[in-house]
Amino acid sequence: MISTLFGKKKITEDKLSNVFVNAVLELTSDGFPLVAAELNESPEFEACPCLAPEDDSAFALIVLVANLMEMQRIAGPGLDKRLFSLSVSKFAHAFNRDAGEVEQEVKALQGRMERLNFPSKNTVRAMGIVLFQEYELYCFQDLYFREQRVPNPIILKRVTNLMGYFIWGWNEVLEQYRVV
Repeated sequence: MISTLFGKKKITEDKLSNVFVNAVLELTSDGFPLVAAELNESPEFEACPCLAPEDDSAFALIVLVANLMEMQRIAGPGLDKRLFSLSVSKFAHAFNRDAGEVEQEVKALQGRMERLNFPSKNTVRAMGIVLFQEYELYCFQDLYFREQRVPNPIILKRVTNLMGYFIWGWNEVLEQYRVV
């Protein structure tokens, strides 16, 4: 209410995408060791997946894609495309990779997340399912789930609860700031 009385703060698209990508990278570096520890200690696996806390590049891409999917749902037309391309470009720069190559990976992963999670549009659950695929966690499960190539629902629920902490608050950002 106060922000509507005095107006929203202004933020440029470039600065917003920079803050967003830095937040994703920080969330990944701080959060993936906890996710890896949770999965490594999970009693539902027949064998320990032995995920290394440093092996977070695939996880960073999952977090980026999930947050971009949420941003596309919330941001207005035009703004979502500009923020998408700026964010992907800055993410590629952070990993010293080609922006076009990273954009293709992002779009492919986004399509896979939507397909694996169909008909649901729950991005957080899609993150958990894709995490199983990216880190090939199926082979550490019971025979039943391994043959079906689906995550054990107990593990998926635990991972999904963790993934909720990696979603950026786009609603709050767009309520507080006017993107220029």
